[in-house]
This record gives sequence, C-alpha cells and structure tokens, in this order.
Amino acid sequence: MNALASGLEQDMESDIAKALEYRYGDGLVYLPKHQPESLFKMAVTKGFVDQEGYLTRKGRSLLAKYQFA
Repeated sequence: MNALASGLEQDMESDIAKALEYRYGDGLVYLPKHQPESLFKMAVTKGFVDQEGYLTRKGRSLLAKYQFA
C-alpha cells in the first residue's frame, strides 16, 4: 500500500471512530442526523459495527486507538 492509500485509510478510520463515539450503554451506535449514513455503512463493511448496529470488538479497538492517540 502506498503512502497516499495509507493516509486515506487512516482518515477514513478516524472519521469512522468519530461516528462510533455515538454509541450508548447498550452497545448500539446511533448516528445523529448530521452524520452521513454512508459512514455507518462503511463501518459495517469494515467490521467495526455488526449488521444489527452493535459495536464489535474491532470497533472498540478502533475507538481506543483514536481516543488515546
């Protein structure tokens, strides 16, 4: 993967992490209206959120990476 692709991947992960911050105690991710639905769909595609809308282990790891960076 070249540097540009790597940078785009990191930008996308950062955006997904921001969207995943809208999760609640039940583990579901609720996007506010100003968040694009495509971002949520990408999070599901990448495995950060399951098909039912719950944060996955991979999603929790992504949040930890960006919350403590």
